Amino acid sequence: MSWTELQPYLKTFRFAAPWLLLLLLLIPLWAWLRGRFAPVAAVAFSSSELLRAAARQARFQRKQWLAVFRYLALALLLIALARPQVEEGIGDEDAKGINIMLVLDFSGTMATRDFTMENKKVTRSEALIKVIGEFLKSRPRDRIGAVRFDREAFLISPLTLDHEWLVARLKEEKTGHGTAPGSGLLIAAEHLLPATNQTKLIILVSDAEQVNAGAPPDQVSKELAKLKIKVHLVQIVDFKDMGMLRQDRGNEMAEAPRLTGGQLFQVADYNGLRSVYQQIDKLEKAKFTEGKQKSYRELMAWFAAPALALLLLELALRQTVWRRLP
Repeated sequence: MSWTELQPYLKTFRFAAPWLLLLLLLIPLWAWLRGRFAPVAAVAFSSSELLRAAARQARFQRKQWLAVFRYLALALLLIALARPQVEEGIGDEDAKGINIMLVLDFSGTMATRDFTMENKKVTRSEALIKVIGEFLKSRPRDRIGAVRFDREAFLISPLTLDHEWLVARLKEEKTGHGTAPGSGLLIAAEHLLPATNQTKLIILVSDAEQVNAGAPPDQVSKELAKLKIKVHLVQIVDFKDMGMLRQDRGNEMAEAPRLTGGQLFQVADYNGLRSVYQQIDKLEKAKFTEGKQKSYRELMAWFAAPALALLLLELALRQTVWRRLP
């Protein structure tokens, strides 16, 4: 690992039990006491003159390494007991997981086969499910649920992190008749309300301007605004109608983003639909961030293992080449 790669870890280095490091101060005291009061010879002689010729200063200095190994091993063990750690993830912020309900149009017009996907004509609903699958993969931390509507509205999935299961459920849905987006918004809001103190978002997708069933979307949107639930509206239109989306009674759904602080998007093909979901993905990730929950990696083994090695080395040398006669 290079110095550049190591620097972020050094910035997050810490001890979980730093008070144990105070015990390191006892090591020099112990060494001083041993040197002052411990016996200096294994065998007592009336005179040292008999051993003067056999004495070797270099040999004596080597034996001092035994004490060095022991004190160093003790210091490393104390550092290990203080639990050195580094932060697992590097970075100041992580994307915040938010709660998103998809409210999806499955009326008869969504079965129109006018979208081109991978050089093949597909229905609008098939293209929508494909794009939603990509959107979910980009947001693994978000709890996402779905509501479908035609003349009536039904819950497909509550808020969940199991996005693969959600996509599988969407693929089972069939198109029906009528359009009741207001009812879909009410069901979505009901499942978002328990998520207190968290961001709540609805993505409404429809290819209709006329609402012929259920609660009026504009009235529902006024209530959603009070609950601080934002609505992004994605309307699928013909190319000839691009840029001519009406804001009057003929397009009640357009009131949802206006009243709740969301955005309104128009798409006319698969690439446009895909682009809109990418924009929403960036928009929400850019706005909602929070400090990450920190997790730490224990480094005890990096200090305990050398300490054990030094103790074994000291023991081996003491019993072999630097052995002292009893």
